[in-house]
Amino acid sequence: MRFGCAMALFTDGPINEALDLQNYENAILTVANTEQIDLAGKSALAQGEVANELILFLTRRFRQRDPIWAVNVGPTIGVGDVVVTDPLRRWHAYKTLALVYRDAYNNQLNDRYKGKWTEYEKLAKTSQDSYLQIGVGLVSGPIPKALAPVLSTVPGSGPAATYYVAVAWVNQTGQFGSASEVAQLTTSTGQQLVVSAVTPPPSAAGWNAYVGDAPEATSLQNSSPIAIGSTWTLATALRAGVPPGRGQQPTWFLADHRVIERG
Repeated sequence: MRFGCAMALFTDGPINEALDLQNYENAILTVANTEQIDLAGKSALAQGEVANELILFLTRRFRQRDPIWAVNVGPTIGVGDVVVTDPLRRWHAYKTLALVYRDAYNNQLNDRYKGKWTEYEKLAKTSQDSYLQIGVGLVSGPIPKALAPVLSTVPGSGPAATYYVAVAWVNQTGQFGSASEVAQLTTSTGQQLVVSAVTPPPSAAGWNAYVGDAPEATSLQNSSPIAIGSTWTLATALRAGVPPGRGQQPTWFLADHRVIERG
């Protein structure tokens, strides 16, 4: 995964899943199961702590750049426009692992767990420092991840088939957010698939429909963004469009000592 490639927003959901954490610590699922630790809960707690650190950093940096602006706007600074880059993902992973091993040590007072706790706390701090020096990826006009679409049918000439569908919001400048989770529907002969995107965010100007015959094989079906409030109906065979993107790229980076503009 390349640093700087399109990724999800911080607020789109969990930064790392359980299987992602295994890339850093092979035994983490076993430890969580043995010690009855809620891994998803610890991941969410770590994400909350990372969010707090990011808000403190962003507030401080904006205050340095424009003290008057920071006084007036500072309290509204959040992480809704922060893009999840690889360095941020790494920081969150180490922070989660530190919380898991802290709980495991407190459960058993096992020095092996204490060693892991201490190790991952240090790695989390090192990763945090590196990430902030590389820069926090921020995006103008953030577009949140779409909710799973609502699927239905209308009478028509379609064949019996099973469809897998995801949607993504598009803003006024043509940027699109992360694709939704995939929804599934099986039609009967004489039915046509209808897709609805629900709960549009204020930044959305339209949406894209991605449909396929397998969850991992969805592709773009509309040639231009579909209007908010409109549905999309599969009138003919599926087209071979591009696969869903992974969200917005950072517009700019705010680093610990300087602003790095995208080139």
